[in-house]
Amino acid sequence: ITESDAPDVPIIGANLSPQPSAEEFNLFLVELARSDTAREMARRKWISPVTSSLKDRITERSSALFEFFSDMRSPGLAHAMFKGRRASARRPLMDEIATTAWIAYVTSVAGSQQNSAPFDATRIDDAFVQHLASLSSLDDGPKRALDAVQSIGIHVVIESGLPGMSVDGVSLHDEHVGPVLAMTLRHDRLDNFWFTLLHEIGHICLHLRHPGDAVFVDSEDEENEGSEVEAEANAFAKDGLIPRDVWLRSDAHRRGDEASVLDLARKLGIHPAIVAGRLRFERRDYRMFPDLIGIGQVRSLIFGD
Repeated sequence: ITESDAPDVPIIGANLSPQPSAEEFNLFLVELARSDTAREMARRKWISPVTSSLKDRITERSSALFEFFSDMRSPGLAHAMFKGRRASARRPLMDEIATTAWIAYVTSVAGSQQNSAPFDATRIDDAFVQHLASLSSLDDGPKRALDAVQSIGIHVVIESGLPGMSVDGVSLHDEHVGPVLAMTLRHDRLDNFWFTLLHEIGHICLHLRHPGDAVFVDSEDEENEGSEVEAEANAFAKDGLIPRDVWLRSDAHRRGDEASVLDLARKLGIHPAIVAGRLRFERRDYRMFPDLIGIGQVRSLIFGD
């Protein structure tokens, strides 16, 4: 509603909060510089404070943080500003800041990669998804799957999350960089790896075929039942790993015992962790099948630890 004679302009989701003063912003940066998030950013050399005394280190770290976040306005890092991103009232401020910094970094890493082929969304077809699922049965399946995703022009970045983050994966399509799929591997489990990978590919296939402002930040700890795009990405991942009709007719779905889990995995040629993980999620019982979900079998394979 305006007081002029010009036509009214509807504003949806506008933030009417006053902008902080320079003094308030500097105080915030100093507090941020004291956080575990900032210390970890410095340890990873994402920011480069140059002094050594404790007092000067905080000052220099806050200046380095200011430079880091200012650089996000440059081409290739605009997505890190969360334009078009789903807002979450439940995500704490430090989680938002850590996630923003993390997205900025992984986008920069993706921009430095040279993919072997230009991105073509039509290559994400049923055959490609089935091929990815079949790779799960191999000892080095996760590594092969990431190579396969990169081979169709999607930038893949694996980077541990910062303190304060609760993110499993992120997908975006930057005008200058191209499509990016990033994962934290915060849950070092095969079931989580395969679902997160297919979920982010689902976003790229269904919602990010072309460059745009949307950034999908996903966590299994966050309820997104009201989000249509999240439901679509979930369905893409679940049906890609285990076809819906096969799942509904399976003994694993009906009985949910270990023998039926192993039998369905064998019939589909996939890792039992995928079947076990789906049962754990659908039944909301995360004590089930601790020996089948591949705990500690992803990081060592990808990073060679």
